[in-house]
Amino acid sequence: MKANPEKVVVIDVMDCVSGTTTPFEAASLFKKMKESLVDGCSVKLSMLNVTPMSSSFLNASFGELFDLFGYQTIKDRITLIEYKPSQAKQIKDYLDTISKLVK
Repeated sequence: MKANPEKVVVIDVMDCVSGTTTPFEAASLFKKMKESLVDGCSVKLSMLNVTPMSSSFLNASFGELFDLFGYQTIKDRITLIEYKPSQAKQIKDYLDTISKLVK
């Protein structure tokens, strides 16, 4: 699972989910991000046209990634692109909160 900085995968959130509310909707996004990280790739996550994300959606996508890879891997290897500041803040706040809960 060693990172290869030359391997970058662009994932368009709205191309792989039907919505951003339920854990079921988050499953396909989680799967794509997980596969990319396992393959050693970095991820550019396009947030273009993403609807507001529920905590359930974040738990089933970023929360699951956190459990598998930890905060540092997410921070180092997932970059948001085409995002609104509010989207970046929501994801950052979510990750900061769960990283404080897990010791």
